[in-house]
Amino acid sequence: MEKLHYIKDEMLVHIPVCTHADPKSILLVGGCDNLYAEVKKHKTITQIARVATDDAVNHLSQMSEGGFDIAIVVAEEFKAERLFWGLLGRVLTKKGLVATVSSQPLTQEKAVASELAAAGEIFKIVMPYRYESLAEDGHLTCRSLLLASHHYHPTADINLQRADLTEGLHYYNSDIAIGAFALPTVVRKKYAGLIKL
Repeated sequence: MEKLHYIKDEMLVHIPVCTHADPKSILLVGGCDNLYAEVKKHKTITQIARVATDDAVNHLSQMSEGGFDIAIVVAEEFKAERLFWGLLGRVLTKKGLVATVSSQPLTQEKAVASELAAAGEIFKIVMPYRYESLAEDGHLTCRSLLLASHHYHPTADINLQRADLTEGLHYYNSDIAIGAFALPTVVRKKYAGLIKL
């Protein structure tokens, strides 16, 4: 059975790229060549910087302010790290976006609350979203990501043409993008005030 890793890569990359009006520069923190290849599907992107997980905080602290339109973070250890979120906010433009891995809202409540709070101190829009992943037993399961934005809203500002006409996509499209942000009522209530729509 195909491992379906491309689903996570597509959802991390194309959600923010198709939300930003004119993305030119991307910062990748962690990740692999497959993630880089997803970014390269967008011809508007002229700058891609890659930072290894083990020295990410040091690298971000040395970067110029406002240098990136989008940051994509695959590194698990920074999910609730306030210093890291502050550095991300600093290296992004005034309309910048972050897409990152997240804990599970229904089963990891304290972790998710910490992650939402850390992102919410820096960004005015903070929204969890979901994607399908292959579990170790071979069944499909639901995993969570987080989008944080200084300006753009992922369902109101989606570029439909870019979302549906970008070549080489297997999972992502505009319907998936909008549907991924649908939250169960229990999640909306549990994280009221932390999820910033």
